[in-house]
Amino acid sequence: MERKGTIRSGPGSRTRLRGRLRRPLAWGGTAALLGCLVTSAPFAGTAHAAATLTVTSPDLVFTKGQTRIAVSTDQASVSWQAVDAQGLPVASGTATASGGTATVDLTGLDTGHYTLTATAGGTTRTADFGVLPPLAGHETADERFGVGMHFGHYNGDDNKLLRSIKLMGLGQVRADVNWSAIEKTPGVYSWETYPTDQAIPYAASLGLTTVGNSGFKNPNYDYGLTPSSTVGLDAYGKFTAAFVEKYQQHTKEVEVYNEYNSIGFNNGTCGLTADCYLQMLKATHPKVHAKVPDATVVGPALAGLNRDWLNRLYSLGGLNYLDAVSVHHYGYPKPPEEALATLPQIRADLDAAGGQDKPLWLDENGYPTHNDGVTPRVQAMYLPRAEVFAFASGVDRYYWYDVVNDGTDTNNKEHNFGLFRTPTSTVTAWQPKPSVVTQGVLTRQLAGRAFAGRDDAGAADVRSYRFGSGSDTVRTLWTTADTPRTVELSTTVPVTVTDQFGRARTYTPTGGKIQLTLDGRVLYAKGTVTNVKAVTTPVFSVQVPTFTNTAETVQATLVADRTTTGTGLPQQVTFQIDGKAFPMDAVPGQVTRKAVELPAATRSGPREVSGEVTSGTVTLARVSSPTEVQQATVVTLDPRVKTASPLATQLTVTVTNNRDRTTITPSKLEWQVNEGTAYVDLGVAAENFQVAPNSSRSFTVDVEGVKGWNRYWAASHITEDGVRTPVGTWTGWGPVQADGVSTATPLDLATQTTKNYPNGYQGDADLSGTVRPQYTATGMVFRAAVTDNAFYQPSTDPATMYAGDALRFAVTPDHPGRSKQYVEFGASLVNGVPRVHTWQPPPGQQAGTTPGATATVVRDGTVTRYTITVPWASLGLAGKPTSSIGLAAVVTDNDNDGRGRGWVEWGTGITSSLKLSSGLRAVQLTDA
Repeated sequence: MERKGTIRSGPGSRTRLRGRLRRPLAWGGTAALLGCLVTSAPFAGTAHAAATLTVTSPDLVFTKGQTRIAVSTDQASVSWQAVDAQGLPVASGTATASGGTATVDLTGLDTGHYTLTATAGGTTRTADFGVLPPLAGHETADERFGVGMHFGHYNGDDNKLLRSIKLMGLGQVRADVNWSAIEKTPGVYSWETYPTDQAIPYAASLGLTTVGNSGFKNPNYDYGLTPSSTVGLDAYGKFTAAFVEKYQQHTKEVEVYNEYNSIGFNNGTCGLTADCYLQMLKATHPKVHAKVPDATVVGPALAGLNRDWLNRLYSLGGLNYLDAVSVHHYGYPKPPEEALATLPQIRADLDAAGGQDKPLWLDENGYPTHNDGVTPRVQAMYLPRAEVFAFASGVDRYYWYDVVNDGTDTNNKEHNFGLFRTPTSTVTAWQPKPSVVTQGVLTRQLAGRAFAGRDDAGAADVRSYRFGSGSDTVRTLWTTADTPRTVELSTTVPVTVTDQFGRARTYTPTGGKIQLTLDGRVLYAKGTVTNVKAVTTPVFSVQVPTFTNTAETVQATLVADRTTTGTGLPQQVTFQIDGKAFPMDAVPGQVTRKAVELPAATRSGPREVSGEVTSGTVTLARVSSPTEVQQATVVTLDPRVKTASPLATQLTVTVTNNRDRTTITPSKLEWQVNEGTAYVDLGVAAENFQVAPNSSRSFTVDVEGVKGWNRYWAASHITEDGVRTPVGTWTGWGPVQADGVSTATPLDLATQTTKNYPNGYQGDADLSGTVRPQYTATGMVFRAAVTDNAFYQPSTDPATMYAGDALRFAVTPDHPGRSKQYVEFGASLVNGVPRVHTWQPPPGQQAGTTPGATATVVRDGTVTRYTITVPWASLGLAGKPTSSIGLAAVVTDNDNDGRGRGWVEWGTGITSSLKLSSGLRAVQLTDA
């Protein structure tokens, strides 16, 4: 391989490997997304097969004291380490294998959520697992707590999952009952061939009640649409009644349809209205009660907290045909208190309509953990808050949606609502997310205790909800503020405080007070408390840096402020923080500080440094403080357009050292660009360089062989202390020139897009052309010349212009994948007038006419010419960007010729319901 070329800017050794290699990668696609890239030829010598290692435990949720995890391997032993939810090591060891099996003994672990990392012969596996407190008798069947399931969708593991649901302490399961799969012949019900026939009785044997969601359509009636005819509604009602009659020994609860007001489920000719749904209720409720008089008929399983729709149903007499009212709402990523803020009014409307005796069920709510959703940590934090807030708002039952992830696509929200992740070839059990543990702790704390009210703590961002009465009262405590808040509990008796992962401590009052520092995670305080009050100056606190890293210990400060409070407290106290004890002399009348070092976390993300202050065997207070843990070394890759015409491109590789006290000295920084499985270019960006603490070093290299607007995989390997670590990202070079400059090659719709034509794409005459994004000082200009054999726009509403010929764009304000902000807009002739409409607006703006945008749309023979100008603010940008942004484009095509509608798309995200910013393509504004 020839060695030549130069590095553009950046200090350090500058060598670059050149040559037009087209060597295939050993693997690509998904593996490449994970950073598993091969950048060199295999080493000479005999190849050795990797050691086998599989986590084979059938379940990964345990009761405290029973945690043993089985692994299979062809090695003699397995080394392992377990870390807690904060990324702190809690146990390690070596397990000896016998007969190909080894057991990792973790019986000494406290309750919580953990990750096991096991290694055998160079092969490493990780598995998440949970440890729950034992279930007491009264904690095993509280009917307020439920979860959604899809019986028959779990590769034979329905019973295993039902046992896990039971172990969490839930009492209810909600599952769909497929009408078309059971009544294949009119009037004949084949229950024995449907999963409910096994699952419902088994669930009942565990003490779980199943509410069947009766749905949805049947090809025997109404042409397979949502039933709306007299015959179709009658058949639906008979089927629903037959379900309750069939399983009445195990459940007498049935829900009439699902999200009737949503086009996602209802395609009937009557429509989505409450008036139409009432006809379904009238066809069902009497039939069910005729078969099983004490049945519970539930509905409407409404999509969203739509008060107008519900009140219309009530005004029509709908409550005469409902025994319980059900609604669905999500609202992620907003916190539950904001997302579910309408719930109290939903309850009030129901009561005002004469439904005071009607239970209100929130039987779908959840937070997905897909790439543009919330993290598993946040899901676990929000789950108990959502349930507590729902009960405080008048909800009688709450069902989380759903029990397991419905797929493995990390970009798909529908695949990531679950409490459990799906099994893999290397971890054969359903892996619990942290929310499994927080749900299990919540049910144990609140089981059998009715909601009793909210405490006024003197601060709106402090939440204190009471369940139970007298000395058996449990308070759920947290703050909605971004920073911790401290509350003071007034009590004369010890109070047991349990955290979200089930770890309990008993606090002893001093001077009739106990202080607890709250964060976004729920605490449960059990005991007789007469008052809860927010305080601005806690007696005890811990202070940590805003940012910490995975390589260095955390430099924290312990504080005892006894200038105005803390009367009667002992002077000698001990802070118990993250498994370490720090004695301290808390001098009365003074503020005492002590600098300490805490263990580093092994994973990045938010970390709550928390613990207790004790004196001897007495626990006095709880302290907590947040920090954001950063990876110690971060490598980023940024594409740059050097010149637009001819296209000359570069890649800037930046090494950031997030350590506070240590300089790093990488020995090599490699880079590569791939298209598919073939190299486009590669080289060495730097060797033997240094990066000081809290600083970055950037190295810019010339990249040859790329084509504007195409998608590429850019990767780097950094070698530190002999360890070579990969990082990579999908990227591209899209030259966006100033308006009026058109020397660069535009995006070609015929060759650089994916096409979706269900009835066949007819070639360039059907749809082709070019799109040229440009910019001005005030915003972006999108020019397109679209060759299309027919122009047709049937929509009279700009919001549905995509039903006809239109041009649509999406923008994210950073390199795709670095920002979740996603703005989508489009333009077309609507009623003969050019209109620009925004579907996904930037924060603080509303969907509708795009502010400040203009458009011209001119038909010239078979070519439609678009010019669209959009201000920076309407794109979610503060001004002209100086680095990559994400862009995607779609041209919709409707010839009105009976072939159906189709489209061509550059980038992904616009035509998908997922609306992911990570699916956009990288483009760069250039003056050259």
